[in-house]
Amino acid sequence: KRGDMHYIMITLNSFFTTIITQKLPYKATDFTPIANLALDPFFLWVNEDSPWKTAPDFVKAAQDKSIVVAGTGSKQEDEALFRRIQSTANTKPFTFVPQTSGATVAAALAGHQGGVDATVNNPSEGIGLYQATPRKLRPLCAFTPDSPAAGAYKGLATCKSQGLDITDYYIMRAVMAPPSLSAGQQKFWVDVFKGVFDSADWKKFMDDNALDPKFLSGADFTKFIADYQKLHEDIAAKNNWVQ
Repeated sequence: KRGDMHYIMITLNSFFTTIITQKLPYKATDFTPIANLALDPFFLWVNEDSPWKTAPDFVKAAQDKSIVVAGTGSKQEDEALFRRIQSTANTKPFTFVPQTSGATVAAALAGHQGGVDATVNNPSEGIGLYQATPRKLRPLCAFTPDSPAAGAYKGLATCKSQGLDITDYYIMRAVMAPPSLSAGQQKFWVDVFKGVFDSADWKKFMDDNALDPKFLSGADFTKFIADYQKLHEDIAAKNNWVQ
């Protein structure tokens, strides 16, 4: 669909990992960047019945034995973060169980399906089971520089404050278009999604789900895409995901 402005894609980090691990004949940087609407953080989650109350509790357990964890897909962002935790905290290798979506990841943890004891769900994926009666899931910490300032997770401790120093990996909530759009076509879509970003509904959604309200377009978003392309190439190489 090169040059056709009538096609856009709402995407996330699997935009990079799928292209890289499947060795497709193009890169994310080949597409026309429109806008990033938010950065969606990761939380470290356990079942409400878990004996682990803090990130250090989890890390100590993971240093003693391989913990079964779940995430969306294989060789994608959830597994990338668990492998980084593994490297950062010098844990035993996690036993990673891929699921089909964030919702099924959260459900697997809530039901201990396959022995799953932890996930790194995004806030929006876990909130239903976190707010359920009785509560099913509990976040131990947020992989963010600061604690959430509003919403259901207000005041949640950062993982960094508990010794697990990872603060720079988020899910992008972004819009991309086919290659070779004109500057005018690109601007049309940037303006559309800036309107979405500025809407009261989107602001409420970001507050409710602890999203970082990071709007990027133009040169800033182009650089972000290039940086994330390199980041995910490095992740894939370090974990031997590309043969």
